[in-house]
Amino acid sequence: MELLLRQLIIVIGLACYCNAFAPSSIQSSAARSSSSSQLYMSTEEKQKPAKKERYVPKWKKKATLAEATGSGELSPEQKGLVGRIPITFQQGTGEDATLIKTSAMPGQPLKLVASQAGQYIKYGCGKGECGTCDSLCNGKYLKPCVDVVPTDLSPDPETGEYPTLVIQVKGTKAKVVSSGKFFSVKSFFMGFWNNLLGMGGFVRDRRKAKKNYQERISQEDEIKRLTEEKRRKRAEAAAAASAASKE
Repeated sequence: MELLLRQLIIVIGLACYCNAFAPSSIQSSAARSSSSSQLYMSTEEKQKPAKKERYVPKWKKKATLAEATGSGELSPEQKGLVGRIPITFQQGTGEDATLIKTSAMPGQPLKLVASQAGQYIKYGCGKGECGTCDSLCNGKYLKPCVDVVPTDLSPDPETGEYPTLVIQVKGTKAKVVSSGKFFSVKSFFMGFWNNLLGMGGFVRDRRKAKKNYQERISQEDEIKRLTEEKRRKRAEAAAAASAASKE
């Protein structure tokens, strides 16, 4: 009985001790853990490497000829483009429109004028049939691939200058995407997919070829049989004729 009382007193004392000191110890341990986590996060943020910049090819870093020589803002005469008729190529509308001014001679091909001025025009057939390069000029459609600068223009009687021809060319929607990687993950898997399709095509064509081969062999055997039968009948007819002549 005395032993049981001692054990009960010990248990009650341990319970009181836990109630008195356990919360503070838990809070201190939680604070320590939170401070350590914050310290770890701060060090992790400091040690986090900077984001790599996207690859830019070397040819894009170099200045163009116009930027290097400073001829981007020169007039057509200063660039060496001689002509009496002023021409303005317009691509796009509104604020996004780009204007390229140049000059040309009457009868000069518009394709050559556009290329000399640096205006890109998308061509198709090059014969004026497909309509890919159709451009609008003073309310009329032109085909720069075959048309020339009009020769029936008359200058202003007061100033002696020709009116400016505004040629509205079609905008291009294609976006050039350059990549410095030799391959990507998608191209890697697409290579396996293409090989799988190729092997499937080989199996399919092989079956068709085998079927065609068997049909051809059977037709050749039939022709051979008919030829042998015709030869045999001819031989029999010749033997019967020789026997009848002997009698």
